[in-house]
Amino acid sequence: MKPETVTVSKRGYIVLPAHIRNEMNIKPGSCVLIHREKNQLILETVPSFTQKLTGLTQKTIGDTPENVEAFLNESRRERADD
Repeated sequence: MKPETVTVSKRGYIVLPAHIRNEMNIKPGSCVLIHREKNQLILETVPSFTQKLTGLTQKTIGDTPENVEAFLNESRRERADD
């Protein structure tokens, strides 16, 4: 990646160029980790816990409200039978 210059505001803000935000899927509210290595600042994206879980249940019960309700009802019946 070609280095780019950004300006630091009076309050310490920097604006990440749009193409970098798009390439790295950084959206408003995204978390980034910043750390210093000698005279360099390193930014890393930090996936949220909910992003990691997104789609996890889709493989087992589907993503429609009806499938979720049916799954929950079946689980409740199984627990009641125990």
